Amino acid sequence: MRNTFIYIKGVGLRALSLLLGFFITFSSASSRELRWEDVFKDRPIYKYIYFKAQYTDERGFKHQLEYWREGMIKLKRVTDGSLELYVLKRGKKHLYYIVDKKRGILAKASRQTLYLMGEFSYNWNSLANNLHKPVGPYKLRKLYYKEGKIDVYRCDWYMLSYKNNIQRICWSKTLSIPLIIEDKNKRIVWKVDYISTKPFNENVFYINKKGLFRVNLDKEASPSAD
Repeated sequence: MRNTFIYIKGVGLRALSLLLGFFITFSSASSRELRWEDVFKDRPIYKYIYFKAQYTDERGFKHQLEYWREGMIKLKRVTDGSLELYVLKRGKKHLYYIVDKKRGILAKASRQTLYLMGEFSYNWNSLANNLHKPVGPYKLRKLYYKEGKIDVYRCDWYMLSYKNNIQRICWSKTLSIPLIIEDKNKRIVWKVDYISTKPFNENVFYINKKGLFRVNLDKEASPSAD
């Protein structure tokens, strides 16, 4: 069983990184520096949010992302049609389910287990908001650009600098997600193409376990595991 844990940690979490597609993200900008928590708040005004987006990872590869969210209790992300991530609230905690269809694996873990495995930043906010707060110093300022817009949904531009990273983020307060992200060369590295805030079928959050090799990472990560 320990070999299974090593596989999931070494290979499965690389898939998880692909699933998340994070952008640790930077004209004219305000000289006033802002706090991450004051700008990127997880307070969407809609209970149901669905969107399709495309993004470019750090190696330059392009990916497709589908996203479903129901309030603060359910979240689903599908990357390139084959990697699925579910975050489902059970009591006061969120449980994480990772489905790798290509490898036929279903992995289940608690937030605490992911933390113990070194995955410190995979929490509800970063997954739901599609942004990961930088570790260490950063500078965040508002940009005085014309507001962005995808369909009827609007976003405001911000500039974030972190280490050698500079990106511009167009953040939607009403959806609590970035609609557009540009890199330091003003190339689009994240863009939402379609958004719906209509209720969707609850079956979206059903995990089809048939034919999948199931791994409980909470047990695999336990010191008592063989």
